[in-house]
Amino acid sequence: MSEEHKSKLKRPSNIEDVKELGAMLSIYTNDYYFTVLSGYCLTYIFLQTFNIPGSIFLSFLGGALFGLPVGLPIVCFLSACGASGSFGFSYFFGKPFLDSYFPEKSKFFGSQIEKHRQNLFNYFLFLRFSPLLPNWFVNIASPVFGVPFHIFWFGTFIGVAPQTFIAVQAGLTLQEMTSASQIFDLKAIGTLFLLAIFSLVPTLKPVQNFIDKFLMKQKTE
Repeated sequence: MSEEHKSKLKRPSNIEDVKELGAMLSIYTNDYYFTVLSGYCLTYIFLQTFNIPGSIFLSFLGGALFGLPVGLPIVCFLSACGASGSFGFSYFFGKPFLDSYFPEKSKFFGSQIEKHRQNLFNYFLFLRFSPLLPNWFVNIASPVFGVPFHIFWFGTFIGVAPQTFIAVQAGLTLQEMTSASQIFDLKAIGTLFLLAIFSLVPTLKPVQNFIDKFLMKQKTE
């Protein structure tokens, strides 16, 4: 790699940075595919683990470099793994941090987790689908309030898929993008809210009663 290209290897903080990084890395992707992929994966996990801004731009980059069939599952997997790193750190050190800086938000989060304990996976999907609570806060607060790791990991992997699909697909036309806001417009945000609402439908009492009656009927036939 030339010195000029090395100087461009940095964490993207805006759309112009990621466009420049994508154009440079695409030169190496064909000949050094797994090297580029490994570097991409390590960087993504590092940003997610320490809740450093920039992972959305790496999602765009994933679409530009690897395409949708590869980029989508990889970014979902990396999101779950990176969030798990944050989960692990918070398991040991998160409570004092939340108590000191986010006492009210923590109290609300904990009460909602207990309220939905019987349907926690659905509620966790709701948290990931909706933008009501930032992902970094969910990552830190989850182990403090007893969210089981398997629910956290799979809920993250599945829950980030819709927004990841939007970002990775946008990355296919990365060089034509002018801003991230044009991707996550009102239509995209509205779609995420609908998915969040649908994820809670199975937790509603009438729906649960209907499912129980249906299962009992099937059992007696």
